[in-house]
Amino acid sequence: KRLIKMNKSISFFKEITKNFRKEKVKLILVTHLLIDRPEFIESLSKIIDVALIIPNPKTINQQILNKLGRYNVVNTTREKLGQEDYSIQLIKKYVGKEKFVISDIGGYFAETLYRLKEHFGEQLLGVIEDTENGFKRYSKIKKIPCPIYSVARSPLKLTEDTLVAYSTVYSAERILRDYNEVLLGKKSLVIGFGKIGSRIAKDLSRKQSIVKVWDADPIKLVYALSEGFEICTKNNYLKDVDLIFAVTGNKCLDEKKLNRLKGKVYVFSITSSDDEFNFNNFSSFNKKLLNSDLVLTNRISEIHLINRGNAVNFLHNAVVGDFIRLVQAEILLDIIELIKGRDSKDFLELSEEKRKYISKMWLKYFS
Repeated sequence: KRLIKMNKSISFFKEITKNFRKEKVKLILVTHLLIDRPEFIESLSKIIDVALIIPNPKTINQQILNKLGRYNVVNTTREKLGQEDYSIQLIKKYVGKEKFVISDIGGYFAETLYRLKEHFGEQLLGVIEDTENGFKRYSKIKKIPCPIYSVARSPLKLTEDTLVAYSTVYSAERILRDYNEVLLGKKSLVIGFGKIGSRIAKDLSRKQSIVKVWDADPIKLVYALSEGFEICTKNNYLKDVDLIFAVTGNKCLDEKKLNRLKGKVYVFSITSSDDEFNFNNFSSFNKKLLNSDLVLTNRISEIHLINRGNAVNFLHNAVVGDFIRLVQAEILLDIIELIKGRDSKDFLELSEEKRKYISKMWLKYFS
């Protein structure tokens, strides 16, 4: 079955890119190394030279990493790539004097992009960014130096967002059972009522959890209320909760806020801990590691930071099925758009016509 799925995915990608002839352009690929990546990377190599793979260090599946022996893989961090000299030397080593594209997932090159464009000039054709957090990082650049294709808000990503929400609740429930706990009757707080947070809230409600919502945006609070959820105020949202789902990507919790919690509380995130939390050394808590979780205790509380505050669904491979191929196909076509040449120095998106074509082909191969 796995082999059939692989062949189907490769055939789908081949159909999507069949009218494009590979050119002498290199790719710097930042990616999660999950079970769905080998077929995607192989298909990328048919349209562009995959010069360097930079895996997210928190989402590396060792078996998948072992399968990438013919590719250059460098383990590094967003912090190191934020250093201009380091990024320039790393890219220069793997692209030489050839043109190249960056496919990003989390804004790894956002801080250095302007300097990279200054140094490499016309060699750098542009960037594709897959995530909302990455999109926000690139949005902070005052003067966009090259075209940036955003996949984050594509309608083709809606299915992925929905399944990320479901996989988050699945992982949370599975972990709670390891602690001899269940979702039923638990008081859950969802912080962030966006595309994923709203779906997490609905899934928790379906599983008989008692759900309340907090968001800094009053428009989203109105939406949550219209969906039948209890909404909180800024002053009371951390009061009387058993479970917290942090879904903002904007450092929604810090040590001071954790000190407002009472009793046993489990905290789940859908992204990297450095995106979602603002923690120092937890000096006001006693700390211990329990499996992959960080447990913080003081006189009044016991707080479990599941997966040490990193994305909980990655503990179970963050499976979203064949729907991930929609977003990956859009990335393939974005790369082709950049190779063909776009002079715009702005955020761009794939045309509706091409997104419809991707969807049509996806239905042909996977429905």
